[in-house]
Amino acid sequence: MGNLSENFDIEDLMSYGDDLIELLNVKNGFDVVSQSFQHLEALNFASDEDFNQIQGSTQECKKKLDACKKKTEEANSDVSAGDEIELAEELKDLNTQRTSIDEQRQSTKRKVRDDLRAEKKLSMYASVTKIIPDVTDPSKISGYLVDREKRVIEKFQFETNKMTAYETCNSIWSIINKQ
Repeated sequence: MGNLSENFDIEDLMSYGDDLIELLNVKNGFDVVSQSFQHLEALNFASDEDFNQIQGSTQECKKKLDACKKKTEEANSDVSAGDEIELAEELKDLNTQRTSIDEQRQSTKRKVRDDLRAEKKLSMYASVTKIIPDVTDPSKISGYLVDREKRVIEKFQFETNKMTAYETCNSIWSIINKQ
């Protein structure tokens, strides 16, 4: 039962995300908001490049491993013990490299998944609060208030060193509630 409700929530979130993307595609004053999605696309592109590079490294490692196995088979008939040890060590090194590449591939997949999760979370926050946070400057709390019906975007900013956390929180709630 819990799994069905999670699927339903994800479908709602995807719908909110689609609505936000449609909103961002409108070029009347929403260029600032669309930049955040362009940054996410750049991250996805970089992740794809990393993934392709790792895939190429894996294929290269597999070729080396196959060549090493072939050398081992050929050498089995007439090889000294020293050569056999060298080949075994080379095979061990190649297996270690392959394991490392597999770990990098998993890390890249996690990064892509985390980036997608962050994009969905941003979309959900924007749908619920109608606020898109700007996290570029940690000394300030700032963002954009988006009103889809009026097709306006309003920037807000609070200096964290001039307000208490309580005052900042109340100010943000005031912005959310004024809609």
